[in-house]
Formats: sequence, structure tokens, C-alpha cells
Amino acid sequence: MRFRDVFLGIVALWLLSGCAPEPQMLGAPTRTFPTRVLAAITSTSLPALPTTSVVPSGCGDAACGDIPHYELDASLDWETHTLQVEQRVRYTNTTAHTLASVVFDVEPAREPNIFALAEVRNGGRPVRNYALESTRLVVPLLQPLDPAASVQIVLRYTLTIPQIQNGYHYGHLGYWGYSARQVNLGMWFPLVAAYDPVAGWQSPTPHHVGEHFELAEGDFFVRLRVRNAPAGLRVAGAGQVARPERDVWEFSLEGGREIALSLSPDFHTLTTTADGVRVMLYYLDDPAVKIPEAPRHALQTAADALALYSELYGPYPYTRLVVVMGDFPDGMEFSGLVFVSEAWFRLWSGTPDDWLTIITAHEVAHQWWYALVGNDQGHAPYLDEALATYSEALFFERYYPELLPWWGNFRIIAYEPSGNVDATVYDFQSARPYINAVYLRGAQMLADLRLTLGDEVFFAWLQAYCAHMSGRIATPRDFWGQMSPDAYRATAPVREQYLRQPDVLAASDRIP
Repeated sequence: MRFRDVFLGIVALWLLSGCAPEPQMLGAPTRTFPTRVLAAITSTSLPALPTTSVVPSGCGDAACGDIPHYELDASLDWETHTLQVEQRVRYTNTTAHTLASVVFDVEPAREPNIFALAEVRNGGRPVRNYALESTRLVVPLLQPLDPAASVQIVLRYTLTIPQIQNGYHYGHLGYWGYSARQVNLGMWFPLVAAYDPVAGWQSPTPHHVGEHFELAEGDFFVRLRVRNAPAGLRVAGAGQVARPERDVWEFSLEGGREIALSLSPDFHTLTTTADGVRVMLYYLDDPAVKIPEAPRHALQTAADALALYSELYGPYPYTRLVVVMGDFPDGMEFSGLVFVSEAWFRLWSGTPDDWLTIITAHEVAHQWWYALVGNDQGHAPYLDEALATYSEALFFERYYPELLPWWGNFRIIAYEPSGNVDATVYDFQSARPYINAVYLRGAQMLADLRLTLGDEVFFAWLQAYCAHMSGRIATPRDFWGQMSPDAYRATAPVREQYLRQPDVLAASDRIP
């Protein structure tokens, strides 16, 4: 598919390809915002939630399907910031091997005194010879699990929620933590590890730069009770939501990589719809926000991004998109929910040429390049981060085309990015070189690929890749393998320029 403003598109590609003059800041634009989304914002308060459960209790064979099914009963003590959790996981062996154990990734265990495992049960019987090393939990099964057979594992544990730290180095992990006004539950419970048919269970090594997750698709149901809750507490979460009791919230999400929640007594909400999807913004009413329209702009950006990416990549996978103003730096993606830093709301200039626009559009893109199409974020981070960054350019190209040169200079060229796009997170010890190589050079690579292939072939390739790998964990071979042999040969110079391993595909990998 082609965009109408060809000239500005070529200018943007030129900027991204590194052929631009020295970076310069453009003056603030004078255009007014489109009103089609703003006019559809109908509420500033959360409507009443259903009082009946969002899913039936229990999970029979037919109801669960083949992907892992998680049910969590969690009790949060607001005053002590502790969680008591009983987690039931039904796992079906979709591998071709008989399994002697099931492995979980336990992200909260990366720091001491956070995750305390009290009990493990398999089929109602206690398991005592489990092993938790770093973030890898190995649960031996009482009997071998044959292909297509299922097992239920129960975990009981206590979580001590950490306080969100100041500064970027640890503060960006604030999606799991609490501040004076917010509790964020992201990557907060054990998740069944991905399984590789050759290498077996995959347990990513935690790293302080970027993300390192490799998450299989699952279905999730969370029943959260909040004790000692402050007045006016609201809970943001993805999927279907209900409030069967005053202090109980329930969330059900099908086909996610995880499920994240955010709680605050200071939340206000705005809602709209885009492409038939309900888009909700939970924001903190902060007097430090200089321009009161910042939440509306964030909601507009999210709704516009959802509509555009649905058109370019394929349908949005959920019925709701939740955007949460987070009390930590930058932003973070989860299935059906994204965080955008309070700093970008607070510092918003009142015009679209700002970080609030960029980061919101970026995080929404992760609903396709992470939530829908998974990847090994530690070893092949460009499969989600480069695509999400280039999606920012597509957002500006569609909605603010006169700002595309600004975006190219401000976001890419000003940093003089270098490095291999296919680097791993473990190649970096600080964030800036990682972002420059994977995010920014990755966006340059995609711009050059588009220029080489033309819009029709380029976007058809991304759509085919998204459809083929939906619900799965993609590898670089999957990404490049969706190209035709002619397209793959034509893009060889681009791969040579940006990748340290440019010949990604063997002959047998290529589409005939």
C-alpha cells in the first residue's frame, strides 16, 4: 500500500538513510490537531465495571486449548506492598518430546528478597525437588508428560514489591514497583518458558540494558483483592475487566505474552474508540503537567497509532488498548497495555513534535511487534525495537507529514547512530549505544529496505510476516524468510550495510 505524500516520504527516507545535513531543531508547528479522535472522547471518569466474573471459574480441556492457561488469585496489601499469590497453570505439551519437567521464567527473582516460593504442587501432590536458580524455576513432573498431554502445576508464593528507583538505570524497571501514588505489576509472576525443539527450555539471562524476555503465548485470568486500599483506588489492566466485589478486580486476557496491572487512587481516565477498539488512558492528575491537554494528546496519539498499524500490519489482537501514565522513565509494552512515562506528560510542549507523541506511538506499535509477534528480545531485539521505532516514522508520515524531517533529525540523525542492528542486548553495558544500534540504525535499515523494495512489496512483506508469526516466537529467519527470493536478493546490500550476519537465510529457508 502507498502513502499519498510521496515527496515527504522520500525526504524522510533520505533523512533516515544518513544523507541529511547536520541536525537542526524545527520551530513549533502551527497546525491545529485533527478533531476526529478528540471529538470522540466521551468520558473523563471510568464507567461502572461489571459485577459478575469475566470468565467462568476453572478450566476444562476444551476451554484451555493448547497454549498455557494461567489463573492467579492474588491478595495485595496496599500498606505493606506485599502480594500473596496462588497461581494455577495448565500446560499442554505441544512439543514433539516427552518432558520430564516444566520450566518457568521468574522475573521477580532477579533481585533478592522479592520472590518467596512457599509451595509447588503437581496434580494436587506436593513437589519438593524443584530448583530455583536466578530466574529459572525447574519443576520436575511426577510422571513424564507425553506430547499433547496436559498437566496442572500450582505455585504459592509471596512477592515484596520494590520501590521504584530514581534515575534511568534502575528507574526504567518501574513497571514492577511502587511509587508514592502508583503500584505497577508488570512481569510479576512466573511464566512458562519458551521451548526450542533443538535447545529445549529457554531461560533468558537477565540484563540491565533493554529487555531479555522470550515469552510464549498464553491465556490469563487474574483475580486481585486489595486490602487496606485507599479511597478511590482504580486498577488498570488489559483484556476483559469486572469488579465483583468492592475490593476485588478481575481481568481476563486471551492470547497474551503476560498480563500487567497498574493501581492508583489518583488515576483519571479518558476513553475513545479506534478501528472498533476501545482505547483507554489512565493518567495521574499531576499539577506539574504544564499543559492540561497532554492526556488528550496522548489518547489521540494512541488511537491514531492503533488505527494506522491495524491498516499497515494487520488487525489489533484485543478488544481494548490501555495506556497508563507511569511513574518511571520512558515507557514499556505489555499485551494490551502500555506505559508512557509521566515525564513525557509533564514536559509536553503542546505540539506533536515532542517525546509524548514519539513514545506513545512507539509503545502502541509493540502490540504488533512483541504482543502479537513474539521474539527473543535478548538475542534478536531488532525484531521488535527496530520495527516499533520505524513505526514512529510511519505515524508522523500519516498524521503529521510536515514533521517527518523533524522526526528524522530529532530521533535519528542527531545521535549519529552506529553499530550492528542485529546486536544482542548482552553486547551493551549502557542504554545509549544499544538504542543507537538496534532502535535507530534499525529504523534506518527498514527505511532503506522500503526504498529498495517499494511500498507495495515492503508493506506486503510486513503483513505476511505478522500474519504468519502471529501468536508465535519469531526468529530472524522467520522475518527475512517472508521475503520472496527476488526481494531477498535485492536487499542484500542493505543487509550488508546494517547486519553483522547479513546472509540470514539458507537456501532451504527461502520462500519458493
